Amino acid sequence: MNSQQPEMITERHHPEEFIKSIEHDPQASKKIYEQFCATCHDKAPEIELGAPKIGVTKDWQLRTKQGIEGLLAVTKNGLNQMPPRGGCFECSDDQLRAAIVYMLPSSKKSLKK
Repeated sequence: MNSQQPEMITERHHPEEFIKSIEHDPQASKKIYEQFCATCHDKAPEIELGAPKIGVTKDWQLRTKQGIEGLLAVTKNGLNQMPPRGGCFECSDDQLRAAIVYMLPSSKKSLKK
């Protein structure tokens, strides 16, 4: 690693700008998923850590029993290798909720508290 790499990463990573750019976007939950969650939660993740996969019912079956607020609490606190807030420290709780619902199987999209 050369001494310029951290600076280069800092120059490219602007989460505040990203969050602001999706503020009124109807696809915000999808974009948050793609930016922060897909690395581990995609059906073919870049990093395989055992995280539940987007839309895969069996992966979410036990997890959804805790309701959306339970899933949000886990997301806010982090779990195993998942950082707090799923790495989206700038995301509001509502944005995190929306990203969680986006990942759920279609049969669980109406998940309530």
